[in-house]
Amino acid sequence: MINIFDMTVERGTKKIGKVLVGQVAFGADVYIPVLIIHGQKEGPTFWANSAIHGDELNGSVASWELFHELNPEDVSGTLIFTPISNPLAFENRDKVSDVDMLDMDTAFPGDPNGLFAQRVAYILFKEIKKHATYLLNFHTLNTQYKAVPYTVSKIVPNASEEIVRKSREMALIFGTETNCVVNLATAAGELPGVTNGALDITCIQNNIPAFMAEVGSGGKIEEEYVSIAKEGLKNLFVHLGFISGEIDKPERQYIITKRKFLRADYGGLVSVKVEPGEKVEAGTVLAETHYFGEEIYSTKFNENSYIIATRVNPVVNTGDRLAFVGLEWEEVK
Repeated sequence: MINIFDMTVERGTKKIGKVLVGQVAFGADVYIPVLIIHGQKEGPTFWANSAIHGDELNGSVASWELFHELNPEDVSGTLIFTPISNPLAFENRDKVSDVDMLDMDTAFPGDPNGLFAQRVAYILFKEIKKHATYLLNFHTLNTQYKAVPYTVSKIVPNASEEIVRKSREMALIFGTETNCVVNLATAAGELPGVTNGALDITCIQNNIPAFMAEVGSGGKIEEEYVSIAKEGLKNLFVHLGFISGEIDKPERQYIITKRKFLRADYGGLVSVKVEPGEKVEAGTVLAETHYFGEEIYSTKFNENSYIIATRVNPVVNTGDRLAFVGLEWEEVK
């Protein structure tokens, strides 16, 4: 028997529950759903979190489907899924909610007396810290981009080298061809905004191996990426001893250790000329932009690049992201 979020789950059973995390102004309660499989056999605990940004749904659907497919009698240990961890952003169909406009993935370990998202982060991480042996945080790209599925594991300053190593190992076992390793000590300017308070970083700082998986684009359910997320979870469950089976390995895997956003120097209507997954040489045309006049502006790659993601929204302002690329990468031997 295990107790999670004050819910008791008997060994060899499943449970669907919900956790009260607050109220909105007109008095309605706000809950996060929780799916728990407490296996027939003893073992560790794996936590899969999704929709920390409310429009990132593929991991949520994968968790829901896999929860129903797995038999607790075949599971060792405990599997916990929080498929919608930011319910107000989910209701908003956006990355953040308009209640506090806070990116919840900068809010961990949370604050019981803080803004709404900080309170939810506190409630969630309190249980993660208590129970989780391992954690995967599902994301997707913004609706304006398309990308190869990829993982992100992080080298966190002052964290246990063994926990960082296990996090990277888990990311590779997940089974995508593209895998990013981000050293937080040297990655300044790689991403917009802040990384402090991210769930995976906070887990690593608390000796819980953790990584991110980016599967598809936001705002929609993409069956291809739902399947990739499910297969990745099953790979992890087999590798870590939660279930028996075979690991589905890709033909090749790459580790990207340096990344960059490439941005528009011109506003207007853009046509991106490359696809995610391609490797291109310096001088290759990335995009052409015009504003319905005679001038067509060409944007080229300044360095050899591995294309992780490209823009699909054709309307751009100066400074908008056109692509997300790797600048240094190697094939996993």
